Amino acid sequence: MKSAVAILRIARTGEFAAMYRACYRGYCTAEQKNEKTVHPYCNIHPWKSESEFASSVLKNVLYNADGIVAINKPYGIPIKGSFRRESSDPSIKSCHNIVGAVDYSLETVLPYLAKQLDVPTLIPCTGSERYMSGVYIFGTNPSVSNEVEFAQRRAMHMKKFNTYWVITSRVPSTLKGQYHLGMQYVHSKDSKKPIIVTKWSNNDVKKREVRILNVNYKLIANSTENLSSLIEMSVSTKRWHSIRLFAATMLYSPVLGDNYHGSRVQEVMGTWMKVDPFAESCFEMPTMKKELLELLNLRRSQQEIIPCHTHLKSVFLGSYGRQRKDILIEAPLMHPFDWTCKQLMFKNVQEETDAAVADEAESLRDANAHVTSV
Repeated sequence: MKSAVAILRIARTGEFAAMYRACYRGYCTAEQKNEKTVHPYCNIHPWKSESEFASSVLKNVLYNADGIVAINKPYGIPIKGSFRRESSDPSIKSCHNIVGAVDYSLETVLPYLAKQLDVPTLIPCTGSERYMSGVYIFGTNPSVSNEVEFAQRRAMHMKKFNTYWVITSRVPSTLKGQYHLGMQYVHSKDSKKPIIVTKWSNNDVKKREVRILNVNYKLIANSTENLSSLIEMSVSTKRWHSIRLFAATMLYSPVLGDNYHGSRVQEVMGTWMKVDPFAESCFEMPTMKKELLELLNLRRSQQEIIPCHTHLKSVFLGSYGRQRKDILIEAPLMHPFDWTCKQLMFKNVQEETDAAVADEAESLRDANAHVTSV
């Protein structure tokens, strides 16, 4: 059997896509091979055709009203463009290895979705990035798209940030917290990496050298044996890998499957510490506990296929449209995030979700009732 390095080389050159899928079947565990089953992380993109993919997206429509269409976007699917191969530079680790990744984007299926939903067009507005699942919002005409942008700005002023759920590869030391931080890029030779800073000048912000990052987070549940955590984060921006960067360098609990920032904190003589982002060890695969890998039915050599576990759980639009209606769009967990939650046996996850949704729905009803009465 070819080595993992050889397989990745085939994938990067774009040769023999079928061979790529076949070779990666080696990531199945021994038990799964005997049962002729495939590990869930090897079936993140199960679609056999673009039409099958389009039908799947249609089934995941979350909201279709007020000129807005929102979907629960699957992991690893871009809004535009095609599959981008990772860098061929051997010094740069491959950060997102999706087994059998398809070369589809939402852009290619929007005409089909618009026809099926009986809307004139679908214009991408805001929502989850490529390597996360969750809410993504489209406008059905340019004016709606502008109004969505304004509603997001109002939500920011109201401190109603987008809410994400992440699974971490460690348990954070604190249960909840609130941060007002800055992010900036640091350079080294021909590369650059973002860092989080606690001090900056207003001039740095004006020159856009520093981007403000506000974060509210709370721990929802710990996994069995306290090997991992499910954390809810409300963040003011998703730029510059802010969610993964915050989890790794502020909580010392990297997002599960984050092969880019996951090595920014490392255990040194029993203590977890930040390391130089340009250190050689930062270009290596993050260290994960053997027990955690066993819960995920993986060997250490298979770690690179773990997807980055970030899910955009909800998006709030403040005073949207002529009716000035507050809208909350929530996305349920989807594959492979939900499978990981089951494997790690997070406690009371559904109860937390139901309670949060009920509280938010009640507050929105009160707010909208006030607007109507005015």
